[in-house]
Amino acid sequence: MLGVRVRRETGSQGVGAASWGPGPYVVLEYVLLPCTWAELEGLARIAVGQSRARVYVRELGAPGTLLVLCLRGAPGAVRVEGPLSPVAELLAARARAAALGVAAVHRAAGRTGQAQVWRSRARQILKARCFARRGRSVRTASAGLPSLGHRR
Repeated sequence: MLGVRVRRETGSQGVGAASWGPGPYVVLEYVLLPCTWAELEGLARIAVGQSRARVYVRELGAPGTLLVLCLRGAPGAVRVEGPLSPVAELLAARARAAALGVAAVHRAAGRTGQAQVWRSRARQILKARCFARRGRSVRTASAGLPSLGHRR
């Protein structure tokens, strides 16, 4: 879960505005991460600086209940305003932890193939974070080609 400040619309209790930082008439709420790989990967790419897309938040279920982070185009999505940098590291870490959690569920259910897929996805997020810390993205370091872990 991540902290996002949310302003609810009066009457319908829907999300009117969302921001990473403090703002007028906003209340800190905790939002969940999505459970699909496409959305998790998108959020991780944004967090490590490989994508300039924006993060959105939408309601999960009935209005006024749970909120979930999402990408552009989700029904009822409201863009989270403000700089992502204060929460980028946390967002990447939570996305990786979510992928490892899914891997653990698959492993416990005896689906070792699916567990391995999710573990490799978590490893992708970790590698992207390491390259982002060094100041170069994975694509820049390898010129878009497989580099087998070697840097130029």
